[in-house]
Amino acid sequence: MITLEQLVDEVWSAVYILRDNVNIIDYKNYLLRLLLLKRLSDLFEEKNEKIKQKAGSQDLSLNSLNKPRFFIPKGARWSDLQSLEKNIGAGLDEALTVLEIANPELRGIFTDTDNWRQVSDELLLKLIQHFSTLNLQNSNLVEPNLLGYACEDLIEKFALSEAKTNGVSTTPRQVAKLMVRLIEPREEMHICDPVCGTGSLLVEYANQTENYKDSSRNMLLYGQALNKESWIITRINLLLHDIFDFDIRLGDTLNDPELLQDGELMRFDRVVANPPFSIRNWGRDGIINLDKRRYNRFYYGTPPKNNSDYAFIQHILASLKETGRAVVLVSHGTLFRRGAEAQIREGIIRDDLIEAVIGLAPKLFFTTSVPGVILVLNKDKEKDRRKRILLVDASHEYQADKSQNHLRDEDLKHIISVYHNFQDEEGYAKVVSCEELAADDYTLNIERYVTSPKLKVDLEAEISKLSKLKAERTRVESEMNEYLQALGIKI
Repeated sequence: MITLEQLVDEVWSAVYILRDNVNIIDYKNYLLRLLLLKRLSDLFEEKNEKIKQKAGSQDLSLNSLNKPRFFIPKGARWSDLQSLEKNIGAGLDEALTVLEIANPELRGIFTDTDNWRQVSDELLLKLIQHFSTLNLQNSNLVEPNLLGYACEDLIEKFALSEAKTNGVSTTPRQVAKLMVRLIEPREEMHICDPVCGTGSLLVEYANQTENYKDSSRNMLLYGQALNKESWIITRINLLLHDIFDFDIRLGDTLNDPELLQDGELMRFDRVVANPPFSIRNWGRDGIINLDKRRYNRFYYGTPPKNNSDYAFIQHILASLKETGRAVVLVSHGTLFRRGAEAQIREGIIRDDLIEAVIGLAPKLFFTTSVPGVILVLNKDKEKDRRKRILLVDASHEYQADKSQNHLRDEDLKHIISVYHNFQDEEGYAKVVSCEELAADDYTLNIERYVTSPKLKVDLEAEISKLSKLKAERTRVESEMNEYLQALGIKI
């Protein structure tokens, strides 16, 4: 049976087949598609064999209520791909087109971005042979969700490799776990990630929802991806986790929101999002005109042209039901920048929509070393939390590494515990009233209210040093004056 470590090693080793022949950004485009294709084909063969044994007929098996989730037609099965000897790219294109026609849910995953004909027959043959060594039937996996875990691991490996390129954004696994725990997933809720990147937050939501594979649950995952690559990778990630109840749209969430119902924004029980930090020139004027006519997203004010943070925050607020909650990752400047953003922030605080502000450590993300901030937005706060906001400084709790820092399990537990308790913790958390914030021009700068113990000790030491230096200066000045007077020099 295959283990997670073996599976990841085998797929990642295929990178060496592509190296020097394919752009690094395109690695996952080929490998994750081939991994999904092999998985679907193996599941089809496994399921059909079981049904055939019971029904005694291949024809009956294809009409059974227990037929595989996806039908793999002849010509598109892995055994058919193995038989290709020449014009392999053309053969793959034809096979995958047939596969998508037979399974509309797979539309665009295999055919929309990659032209298999652009890759040499020799390279494609090596890839097919390499993946042929993997038996991805359920009966050969040490645990049911092995493909999902492997996909997460591979996406993070690709994210590290692409950190200095234009790779698709992904949220580190521990950060995703933290964000989802803060919104407390429930099976009956509908969740949305309007900027879903690789789908890591949606996957984590499903992972944390008990019995999420139960087809009777009333849970649907929604998302919107900015470009085709994100749209495809998100869907592959979900499918490899055996998650099928999702609706992922393609398009720019700010300029062209696709998650609509009767011409208006869909409303969700939970929204979890990691938008790109502080996009400049985000198409403000056209969006504002669109919103005035249709969506009314920017109720609290027009975000500035050079920063998109409050455009995303207000979009998320507009996408929440009246009992909804959201967790959004933003830049630190969102907490204290002046101008139009200060006006928007004041309105959101006045309407009591922010429940918690959590400052994270630096270097947690793949594409930036800038520390992020988690905003917990809540339209239906508990009574004892109303007109109060919890500020948490978690910036000193992490596992340091040369290339990237990591949140540990104990760091997550600490943050979640403080959030649930909603009480002050010396040097770590402070509950601040909206009245206090109003007196400080509605600035949410965590450091103004929470001073870490380390900083306090350093401050006391520096004050002591300053006092000693002042005393020493007084002594030296006194001695100098005595020397000058002895020399007859008037001061």
